[in-house]
Amino acid sequence: MPVIKVIPEDVDSKLNEVFTRYGYDGASMELLSQATGLKKASLYHRFPGGKKDMAAHVLKKTESWFAEYVGKVLRDQDRELKTRLSDAIHAISDLFEDGNRNCSLRMLSACSESAYFQDTIANCFKILQDGFSFIAKENGLTDSEAEAQSIQAIINIQGSLVLSRAMGNNQIFKSSIASIPQLLGIQE
Repeated sequence: MPVIKVIPEDVDSKLNEVFTRYGYDGASMELLSQATGLKKASLYHRFPGGKKDMAAHVLKKTESWFAEYVGKVLRDQDRELKTRLSDAIHAISDLFEDGNRNCSLRMLSACSESAYFQDTIANCFKILQDGFSFIAKENGLTDSEAEAQSIQAIINIQGSLVLSRAMGNNQIFKSSIASIPQLLGIQE
């Protein structure tokens, strides 16, 4: 039987899809195996702690993504402020497929093992908060205003994702994410 080469990025993507769609508690080893194309034994070989290690791996990848495509972008002062914010918002919109895709942070923060994932999930939100706050302060908001508005921007993203999915209307997400520049004090 020929050896099938497995591309790690594909495995990561498929694991993320399962946890994002079904959450931790709904993601069975069978679903994870089917999605990745790997036998359960191969998954356990890659992730000795089983499903818990897989979910933690997905969250670490998510954390890296937020650091690269949001945190780093928003802090790049070699680029114009509005462009940085627009690029970060566009990346977030792409990540959540314009409001059509669940958030793995939300799905994994409300599970039976949530305490195990808490630090990584909190850090993902901290990356968003710090990045949005940095932009708001650069735009002239006070420290306290910038912090409050950055938290509100995250609430808008997460809340609109839930509402868009529940109501089958991604315009809710699109409108909410489009309001982030104004929340951070940026006028068009």
